[in-house]
Amino acid sequence: MEKILYVFYFAGILLWQYPLLYRVWSALRSRIFIRRDLRRLTDREGLARYGRISRHVSLLIEGSDMQKLFPSPASFYAVSTILALGTALIVSMAESFSMALLCGLFTGALPYLLLTVRLYNQRVARSREGDLLVQELLNNYKIYDFNMKEAIEATAVSLEDAPNGRRLLFHLAKGFQTAAGRAEVENLLSVFRYSLDTAWGNVLSSNIFFAHFYGVRVDQALEDLLSGIVKSRQVAEHGKRENNEARLILKYLVPVSFLLSIVCACRYFGFTLPKFIKYQFGTPTGLKWFLIMAMLYVAGLLLNGFFSREKMDI
Repeated sequence: MEKILYVFYFAGILLWQYPLLYRVWSALRSRIFIRRDLRRLTDREGLARYGRISRHVSLLIEGSDMQKLFPSPASFYAVSTILALGTALIVSMAESFSMALLCGLFTGALPYLLLTVRLYNQRVARSREGDLLVQELLNNYKIYDFNMKEAIEATAVSLEDAPNGRRLLFHLAKGFQTAAGRAEVENLLSVFRYSLDTAWGNVLSSNIFFAHFYGVRVDQALEDLLSGIVKSRQVAEHGKRENNEARLILKYLVPVSFLLSIVCACRYFGFTLPKFIKYQFGTPTGLKWFLIMAMLYVAGLLLNGFFSREKMDI
């Protein structure tokens, strides 16, 4: 009973001081957000000291929308190094130095390869939403009296049928809220262009820059761009060919074949499951070929991510 009274007592204090506590929480949250934004700006300015590689990694992280996993290029380097050294150390306990080095290099390159594949797939998805994005942006550009900043914000809210383009515009609209000069605007649009990597994306970002920074009316240019994208969609839909059989073979038949090899070994060659595991993972030859097979399978999946879909461009 005494504990219940204490609970009600503290709950009453919280309700009584709720307005004050809420203001304190809002101030702390705003301070955290401001410091985070300042840290990002400082990191971007510091990229000039690191050189071309860090700038490329930073664009790759932002373009693939993986800032939560890799807040900075330094975190990306740390994860890649830990994966490479950890894998090489583990494999070296059972295999030769050359095999350990090969596995370490492969796993160390996996973060970069995965981000690249994710970026390419997102570029494909965004490119196929280009007509919806430009059409909605053009409509809002006219509605908001040729104010590009407000048009981008409204489009980011209303673009429900193009979720990938919507996230891209949300990032752009958020950046425009804090952009204080031409350099920051150009940096935001460079990420926008990199996230699309299409001819129509380059034209759209140029129109956004001139409309936002110089106040030039670009409605006619957007209408011409929209016409070109619509024609491109018709060509892409007419000529689209996807080899679904090869994709299914790569994704499912290879793992199933490995499992069937275990079944066949146990049923027709007198193996037991512990004996198969011992020969596969407990001998240098078996382990080496399993590692090679696993690396080739992962590489095949990554290549399939590049070649299975094609971007829609003008």
